[in-house]
Amino acid sequence: MPEDGLVESNVAVLADEGRQVELAVPVTRLTRLAEMLASSDGTVTGSVALAREEGRAVADVRFAATLTVTCQRCLAPMPLELAGGSRVVLLEREEDAAGVPQEFETTLAPNGRLPLAGLIEEELLLALPAAPRHAAGQCPAAWPVMREEDAAPEVQRPFAQLGELLAGRSKH
Repeated sequence: MPEDGLVESNVAVLADEGRQVELAVPVTRLTRLAEMLASSDGTVTGSVALAREEGRAVADVRFAATLTVTCQRCLAPMPLELAGGSRVVLLEREEDAAGVPQEFETTLAPNGRLPLAGLIEEELLLALPAAPRHAAGQCPAAWPVMREEDAAPEVQRPFAQLGELLAGRSKH
């Protein structure tokens, strides 16, 4: 049965044991992610496989979720399917980052402890598009479509008669 991953896990021990943890986390519990969504309904699923590589604790993080975001074209809610993952080196101290190969992401796990759901939330935040939009032609009609001939506004000249009014005042 999947865990929610919200409590701190001893990732150092899990890496030593080569454990894989399956997670199912309600979106409402991922507060940084929930703040960026149109709705916090649903559940994020994922897994974190921990191992030791060259003495370092490494997490292979995988996730899948259908989130509700706001389309930046029509401002309507829309579903967004995200799936992906990455490999993350878990560091106890920032100073340890110097020797990590560049193909790895890094994150701090002070005293070898970290909530595993935080790793998945971080990956989801990185995967979210900056300006999500429906596919072309899929936005609900939010505004009426204008024809080109309707687009030309009527020209108003509020000061057109000002000259006549001023000329009439100077005669008095």
